[in-house]
Amino acid sequence: MTTLPRMIGSRRGVLRATTWLAIGAALPACVGGSSVEPPRTFYLSPLDAPPPGLSQVDWSLVVQPPQTAPALRTNRILQAFAPNEFDSYAGAEWGDQAPLMVQALIIRSFQTSGAIDVVANERQRLRPDFTLNWTLAPFFAQGPLGAAPEARVGLDAQLVQARGREIVGTRSFEASVQAASPELTAIVAAFDDATHLVLGELIPWTLETGQAAWSAPTG
Repeated sequence: MTTLPRMIGSRRGVLRATTWLAIGAALPACVGGSSVEPPRTFYLSPLDAPPPGLSQVDWSLVVQPPQTAPALRTNRILQAFAPNEFDSYAGAEWGDQAPLMVQALIIRSFQTSGAIDVVANERQRLRPDFTLNWTLAPFFAQGPLGAAPEARVGLDAQLVQARGREIVGTRSFEASVQAASPELTAIVAAFDDATHLVLGELIPWTLETGQAAWSAPTG
């Protein structure tokens, strides 16, 4: 595992790196007997502006937690440095498990769009008109150790209308962004950009697909 140098600051003010205060016993000891610094915690950002051309809808949406591979149910920042071989960056972690972090980003991006009034997660006991089911994969950096990797973010989406539990649309979204350098802040920035590209397509597709089903004649 490669330990990346510590960097201070954030890109465009949207990436936050904060210190996670962990119990000392949970931290690895360094040579010489003193503990190492606790891992830095990173968060990705939702879309800060809505995709163009969105139309207002008057139905409600619940974004379900995703299905994903067990390897991705972690707050570690993963790198695939060889086919089917993963490791995680030392001294860094996401602020939540990756699937839950991305779920929150999707909901917040719908809210920021201003095109839908009611959007929630599954814990808010909403009886929605539509449910967004999705699978997260990939969600890792890819490239050889020591090189600037490519951040890969993808999801498979399924929009289900509550009335009749009918699947009204399915689509896959994926984006890859090359990090500017092998430094950790550059890698997180690439994840942020790739996530924004995916969200920029997911939001309008969901609204357009849901509205087409909502407006279709019944009976």
